[in-house]
Amino acid sequence: MHMKRILLLAIFLLGIIISCTDRDDDVDRVNIRIKNNTNLFFNEVRVVQKDTVYENVGAGEFSDYFEYEQAFRITALSVTTDSTSLNFVPDETPTDSLPIGFYTYELGLDDEDALTFTFRIDY
Repeated sequence: MHMKRILLLAIFLLGIIISCTDRDDDVDRVNIRIKNNTNLFFNEVRVVQKDTVYENVGAGEFSDYFEYEQAFRITALSVTTDSTSLNFVPDETPTDSLPIGFYTYELGLDDEDALTFTFRIDY
């Protein structure tokens, strides 16, 4: 009877260990989310090159991650809010795709209310 309990406990613990996975255990693409680091509500954030749209990103909030076959450290974006449209056009043209992983494009506003872009690696 005592041996049976130990065996059941071992099987139970093994099941828990197997079922626990880290978020990047099964990652096979580049995953990018948007962080709205402004006081505006983003109705839409469009990654221009990929024509991918993130919708309804509140002030100070994150979007869900979207998967990409290929994505870059910096990219052109257009943002639509209730009251305005904003665009970010990088000074450089990226050539090297990001490695598989999780990343954030953090969007803010400068002193002249122009869209700012900060790239973050999510650990």
